[in-house]
Amino acid sequence: MARASESKPQTGGVAPMPVKHWGFAGLLLTYWCNARCASCYVCSSPQATGDMSVPDGLAFWEGLQSASPHGCRIHIGGGEPFGRWETLLELARRAQAARLGRLQAVETNAFWAGDEGLIRERLKALDEAGMERLTVSCDPYHQQYVPIANVRLLARVAEETLGTERVRVRWRDWANSGCDTAALPDALRQQLFAEFARRRRDRLSGRAAVELARHLPLAPASRFAGQACGESLLRSRHVHVDPDGNICPGACAGIILGRAGEPISEIWRTLREHFADMEVIGVLVAEGPAGLARIATRQGWQEDAAGYATPCHLCWCVRRWLFEKGRFPERLGPVIIYRT
Repeated sequence: MARASESKPQTGGVAPMPVKHWGFAGLLLTYWCNARCASCYVCSSPQATGDMSVPDGLAFWEGLQSASPHGCRIHIGGGEPFGRWETLLELARRAQAARLGRLQAVETNAFWAGDEGLIRERLKALDEAGMERLTVSCDPYHQQYVPIANVRLLARVAEETLGTERVRVRWRDWANSGCDTAALPDALRQQLFAEFARRRRDRLSGRAAVELARHLPLAPASRFAGQACGESLLRSRHVHVDPDGNICPGACAGIILGRAGEPISEIWRTLREHFADMEVIGVLVAEGPAGLARIATRQGWQEDAAGYATPCHLCWCVRRWLFEKGRFPERLGPVIIYRT
């Protein structure tokens, strides 16, 4: 990682931008998932590997808490964390025993939630382990793999067990009026995907950049010139930590801010003081995806004549090309993000 030679940030013509402490972090307990959703920006699937151990999860949790003077609220996701139920529960219990702060939320797609007794048992255990909220994924993409009846059952039982204010269904409108999409003819399923994608609810990164962007209006890369990414990379206060300790911005999977093998407070300090000199990050903060495209063009990348749906779509396409060429390995990864 390149660093400036002086203690002050060397911005290379970029005005210094404050870097906010990370106040919210998701621990990606596993990349495994029963589903292979078209919208998945971390590219989870039944074939995906990579699980977080309880000791690593506790270390990441503690490091994130201590790196911020205001603490850091932790949620657990994936992949599908309920696919690693024993690890999920043990991590929550041990974090509670170590007084690392309440578990803000656990995310799930409800694939496991077909039995009311099992649902009550697991929610009671997580409630006792300090979980504040349950978040349930629900949309046409997930319902290609998960019966919507599971979502509705889980939401009902969770609201009865935890209270309505502690249950979030994303998205509730689909849970109320949607259907299973697995049995639909592919043309109709794709039509539903297109309608949902046009609501701009999805991050066009990872698999979503391949499966969903084609349903949206496309524009040349030049359309996104001047749309810099400082807010997403430096000021969002939200990061994800994967099983290997890769720390990525909450909305930008595949960009590595640092690796949690070193003190997280040091990773944050380095980002604050030297972001402009970091490969990939510096140019995205200064110029956005169009700047990264400019660098890639000099190395042989060719713009897609069809165009790009959003700046994030352009960014991911450029990053994927750079990753496949072996460029910037300290900043582009892990492998799963770019192998959809």
